[in-house]
Amino acid sequence: MHRKEKYLEKIKRGINCTNSYESGKVVSSKIEKNGVLFEEQSNALLFIEKTRYKFWRFYFYIQDITKIDWAIFKEKTLIAEIVIRNSKKEKWLPIIQAFQEMGGFKVHDVYDRYFKEQTIVDVAGIDFSSLEKPNNEDFDSIQQLIELNFSPHTDKIPSVLELKEFRETTFIIKNDLEIVAFFITEKKGVTLEFRYWLVLEEFRGRRYGDLLMKRVLSFDPEIKRVTSWIRQGNDNVIHAHKQMGFKEDGLTNYILHRKK
Repeated sequence: MHRKEKYLEKIKRGINCTNSYESGKVVSSKIEKNGVLFEEQSNALLFIEKTRYKFWRFYFYIQDITKIDWAIFKEKTLIAEIVIRNSKKEKWLPIIQAFQEMGGFKVHDVYDRYFKEQTIVDVAGIDFSSLEKPNNEDFDSIQQLIELNFSPHTDKIPSVLELKEFRETTFIIKNDLEIVAFFITEKKGVTLEFRYWLVLEEFRGRRYGDLLMKRVLSFDPEIKRVTSWIRQGNDNVIHAHKQMGFKEDGLTNYILHRKK
């Protein structure tokens, strides 16, 4: 066992908070890679992973947050995601507060997860002929549209290779051979997670979004549950989801940001 892996296992035995849930072996292997920096403190293991953008993702295993040396990684812009259950907020909110007051982080965004149990969707008489599965040539365009319309800080913009992994759960609409709408989802067992849903502004009002939604909710009979992360305050999207039967499931993602 590598020294870093041994140290991580020691930390885990007395851990108070973490935002990384991989095995010690996986984390140790990740730390050895280029583009990852780590900081070993007496009561914590902290590491950052480089992204394609001008920030690094921050991961932590902490025993006592009051003893962290927050001077680490000062030359880097950091993003930390902390996902908590409502039942654990009493423990986690003071930790998030410590990140802000002692660590210099600010809350960049907050997302709640919504879910619905999958039910039979009546699609009789609906014409889905305008929908396509993407081909290899489409993924560069999809990736560019995601970069233009979503935030890398909050939406974890995927690479083209990562997008290709979602090929079978992605639907697109084209106009004059150009992609004007898409819905990308990820299947996890019998759960379908919404990832990216977009209709270009000039093509809104044609019910493309509704058509894509009906296809997504009906294309796979194995799906038993559907989940969607929605930013707090995005009232129109929250209302639309609730009309479709979505409810909050008690998970909240706090996205914290610290400038260099």
